[in-house]
Amino acid sequence: MRIGINLLYLLPDIVGGTETYAAGLIKGLANIDKQNEYYVFVNQSAANWPIPENENFIRIICPVEGPIRYRRYLFEQFRLPKLLSQYKIDLIHSLGYVCPLRSPCPSVVTIPDLNYIDVANTIGTFKRLILRFFSTQAAKRANHVITISNFSKERFCKVLHLPAEKITVTLLSTNKKNNIVPSVKPNGLLTHYGIEGPYIVAFGGGAIHKNIPKLIEAFSLLRNRIEHNLVLIGRIPANVKVDGDNINRELKGRIIITGYIPEKDIMPMLQNADIFVLPSLYEGFGLPVLEAQQAGVPVLCSNAGSIPEVGGSGALYFDPNSAENIAELILRCLNDKMLCSRLIKEGAENLRKYSWEKTAKETLQVYQSVLG
Repeated sequence: MRIGINLLYLLPDIVGGTETYAAGLIKGLANIDKQNEYYVFVNQSAANWPIPENENFIRIICPVEGPIRYRRYLFEQFRLPKLLSQYKIDLIHSLGYVCPLRSPCPSVVTIPDLNYIDVANTIGTFKRLILRFFSTQAAKRANHVITISNFSKERFCKVLHLPAEKITVTLLSTNKKNNIVPSVKPNGLLTHYGIEGPYIVAFGGGAIHKNIPKLIEAFSLLRNRIEHNLVLIGRIPANVKVDGDNINRELKGRIIITGYIPEKDIMPMLQNADIFVLPSLYEGFGLPVLEAQQAGVPVLCSNAGSIPEVGGSGALYFDPNSAENIAELILRCLNDKMLCSRLIKEGAENLRKYSWEKTAKETLQVYQSVLG
């Protein structure tokens, strides 16, 4: 088979989980499949994005810039189909919500979630409307839909009225490595990011559904009861000012926002934390849960969306709308070493369910099924 992989959406270090998915799936396919040919279509912004060096993986750099969304959509709908014919592609798999609506070959599309419907207020109007149109049409016109959790599959059946047999769930895994060398010396890593003393860690994020203000509110409730600081990896919503009037001034200095940090520093930062917290109001998968379990840190997370499905028994779950509930579980975990040990052990057990080779095998089965 000649299989096309549509990565026209890919903006390295920007698109987050969908980049992790693309990298993991392609690596998994390269490990298990030496026979089929894979033509990886990328935009100019991803021209140097790493793909396997296997002979059966061919990179096709398309003459379109990824960040200019309307041009990318036009290229994807009108010029990509011509390239598929030119390269005699037998099947095209689009990994980022949108696929060519008129394809010269059978089409598979991965739609991780319905964020453009379920948390529509977190997405700009233009982006939301165009993504809703193309993604909904892709789900209906593609030969098969892949998604990344049973939660998302149930939403597709209920909201988009897709038949269950048209949807396959392939779970994700983590690309993080425990033995990677950080960008600064290990003993200076925390100092480099201004971190002193014990800390609780979470990933930030500018999107509203990441629920960072509620986590800060919960931390505020605990400020006089624990010695820990709160470290937020990445950025936080623009309207949240840690030292401003909307956040208790007593928290100044106890909340550390790292900003962007290199990939190689994330795992050491997780490993040095006493607790990892994921307060999201919505996730199609919740990959940070697996990353924290891999790091061997106790995981506390929201009971929303797909997160309990992913974390299994290796996490404690709270109501993400209740700062009191979040604070209660943080305090309980900090004061109960046996509980922490159990969460770490069960988190490691849970992690064994996930691998990119498994994801790749299940995806390859979809290709074979579609092509008969």
